[in-house]
Amino acid sequence: MHILIAEDEKSLALSLQKSLLAEGFEASVVYDGQAVFDFLKKESADLLILDWRMPFVSGYEVCATLRKQGKRMPIILLTALSDISNKIDALNAGADDYITKPFAFKELLARINAIMRRTGKSGDVLAFGSCSLDLINHVLKSEVGQLKLSDKEFELLHYLIQHKNSIITREQIAKDVWHLNFLPSTNFIEATIKNLRKKLFEITRCNQIKTVYGEGYTFIEE
Repeated sequence: MHILIAEDEKSLALSLQKSLLAEGFEASVVYDGQAVFDFLKKESADLLILDWRMPFVSGYEVCATLRKQGKRMPIILLTALSDISNKIDALNAGADDYITKPFAFKELLARINAIMRRTGKSGDVLAFGSCSLDLINHVLKSEVGQLKLSDKEFELLHYLIQHKNSIITREQIAKDVWHLNFLPSTNFIEATIKNLRKKLFEITRCNQIKTVYGEGYTFIEE
């Protein structure tokens, strides 16, 4: 699921992006209202997080314009305005939800998940590249087909996707996936990596799990 964050306070925008990525979402950032329109001309978003007060075009105006254009992706407005009339204005403009600053990320995450449930966008699917990972049934899917993963294959792939583009050591995998406080002498980590690579290649035709010799592994999104 791809979330677009439009927030002119850069530190907040980047913090939200980092937190959403850690939760398994795709997340992009723009810093003004006009940039939202420019972004959506080239790419799609499954959900928008819009700051009310932004340069060039306000989040309120962005929301109202997108609804007039027939865009139906869920929209959450962020604002320091707490008056009930502002909330009514936001909802009347087409926002699906409204959060008053300051807020806790856990609250925003809960609201995102609630919107996904209402709109039928499941929070139980982790998208990456042209594929998705069913977090309930442990099934890897793409346009090519779908494959069932073993429990450990699923846990390892989920872990690697959450830490994509980072080098993960065998020690970290042993600790976080197998819950071991030592590095095993047997090669079951390598065997699971090998099986995952084979299944991913069947679905994506790409080798997304790279070995970084002497360091560990990294997952590269296609």
